[in-house]
Amino acid sequence: MRHVIRPLLATLALTLAACGGRDSSPIKTTSAGGAEVSPAADSVGSRGHSLVRVVNATSGGKTITVQLGDRTLFNELAAGTVSDYSEVATNLAMFSVLSAAAPGATMLSQADRILVDGNRYTVFVITKDVAQQELRVVRDDVIPDSGKARLRLIHAAPGGPEFDVQSPGTVDRLFRGVKFLAEAGPTDLNPAASIALELRAAGESRILLKLPSVELRRSTTTTFVVTGTDKLVGFYFVDAMMKATPKP
Repeated sequence: MRHVIRPLLATLALTLAACGGRDSSPIKTTSAGGAEVSPAADSVGSRGHSLVRVVNATSGGKTITVQLGDRTLFNELAAGTVSDYSEVATNLAMFSVLSAAAPGATMLSQADRILVDGNRYTVFVITKDVAQQELRVVRDDVIPDSGKARLRLIHAAPGGPEFDVQSPGTVDRLFRGVKFLAEAGPTDLNPAASIALELRAAGESRILLKLPSVELRRSTTTTFVVTGTDKLVGFYFVDAMMKATPKP
């Protein structure tokens, strides 16, 4: 099985506009902070908008505030937490993140400012060094292949090595050579009652971090985030399709 590891630099080409994949069902997101339900993306797209959420993947417990122009989207989002989706106009030129630890506002790069109508996006706020943050945008394709569960991993640990990722007791790597600021996956797996993940430095045998066991349910996407500087830590959240919204 071939797994693709791609950078998080989300240069959203116009060809994405022709792609399908907009979910027609509400999505329930479950994390350590609880559960939130967001509307179907196709209904949002019909209004010319997109759905955007933020994951605070900073190291060191930084709390952040996220703004779009003079509108506060998310206020005091704690480290290791996931916001709900917010419906926004597609131009994110004035999207910014503020924190006490990083003087001044962190802005989206030019490549990330225009989103394709009607899709879901996650902005990961990642610590790059002591006084600098990085914003990385990924598209959320929540719908996995029929009968499968989807898994991805975000490397947000500054100074961390490239990671190999595998499940305990297996030989094959789920992901290889995951670089800092990169997304591994998503990859589609058979549903399982429980799966755990082990992180090693690429090509090495010593385990650097054991991620918590999760249940891989059909039609869900589980995202693991690895962060930390002196010590690696991990957290995760799960997106699950709900029943389709009836057509009027």
